[in-house]
Amino acid sequence: KSAVSDEPGQKPEDLLSTYTAFVKKIGLPPNGEVTAALADDGGENPYRGKQIIVDGGDDPSDTTKQLGPGGCRALATAIMGSHPTMPKHPETGQPMLYKTLQELRIWGANIGDDGASSIAEVLRLGGAEIQLQYLELTNNGITAIGAFALGRSLSCMMNLSLITLNLDYNMSLGSEGVAALSQGLRTNSTLKKLSLRYCNLDSEAGAPLGEVLNFTRCGLNILDIQGNHIGGTGLMELCPGLQNNKSLTKLIIADNDISDSSSEDEEGLKKFAGVLLVHPTLTSVDLLYNRIGYFARHLIPAVDVPSGGNKNIVEFRVDASLDDDMYAKLNKMGGGKGKKGKKGKKKCDATLKEDVVQVRGRGDTSRPAVYEFRYKGSYERERGLMAQELLCDDRWRNAVSVEMDEE
Repeated sequence: KSAVSDEPGQKPEDLLSTYTAFVKKIGLPPNGEVTAALADDGGENPYRGKQIIVDGGDDPSDTTKQLGPGGCRALATAIMGSHPTMPKHPETGQPMLYKTLQELRIWGANIGDDGASSIAEVLRLGGAEIQLQYLELTNNGITAIGAFALGRSLSCMMNLSLITLNLDYNMSLGSEGVAALSQGLRTNSTLKKLSLRYCNLDSEAGAPLGEVLNFTRCGLNILDIQGNHIGGTGLMELCPGLQNNKSLTKLIIADNDISDSSSEDEEGLKKFAGVLLVHPTLTSVDLLYNRIGYFARHLIPAVDVPSGGNKNIVEFRVDASLDDDMYAKLNKMGGGKGKKGKKGKKKCDATLKEDVVQVRGRGDTSRPAVYEFRYKGSYERERGLMAQELLCDDRWRNAVSVEMDEE
């Protein structure tokens, strides 16, 4: 039992009570998703109170799910305990922060810049005591204004707890938003993963992202910018920072309009190859859905080990549109056969995973539940099923193929 759980106001029902009272006071209905995340479920969810998931759903008019900027600010205020009407710590008389929260995920709930700014206040002002590790604000209409607030809250010594920041599908973010975000992140030494998939980034996003990577004490392990439009020019601008970086292990730049159609694309790939050849920590690079064609030849000396390429890069993904020879030399799937171990008891699937969150099937037993998790020792999150749940349910057991060790 942690010391935090023994403090006043650290139970999920404490936060729920504070939040519910406050939204009623300001004339907003309690959000159904927030209520469900904090309400007593009879002990079924071991992460209750540590994780808050708000799924805005597909209907923008559904106020039971759409948190909105006001609702997000109300939740942030309740977490901080900062409104004068909220309970105070019985011993110190200070605002009672909710320190139990570790993960906050808000999906498509229309929180906008005001909502993002309110969460930034939690990161900045509560960073020493509220150990929020994972923040996901996908598809929430966040622009450069909200991005600047988030970046500032994560600048040098402002917050030391956040490990993952996911702003995927905020199409209004753009390169201006990345530049604003990077103003703070370029002095951050604790963030491990930054995900900006499908955020409408163009070539001008390359330089500010490069500044983040260039920071001497940068701790970023994973940068994911799939589904944008940085092109060869943006790739070229990213390279100076990437070359000086000594922390990144995985770079995902799939589907970024890098092609074989311009001299800028070729120059960008040449410069990228020079960085890949000598980078000390990169092990995985994803260039899928970039039709780089014959320009791929510039990457071979950097990636193909028989040609003198970087031995550290064990996974390198390129588009299947390449000719067979270049594809064979460049494409690596990572892993390998590995060594066979001794036969024995298999490890339980669940014991290999941590930070597990159910993302589909809550309240729906008609199909298997889908979870998001990360494997122990990794900062990258995955989605999948739990084998043990399938094997324990007659409806799904026969659909699972399991190789059993001999006794």
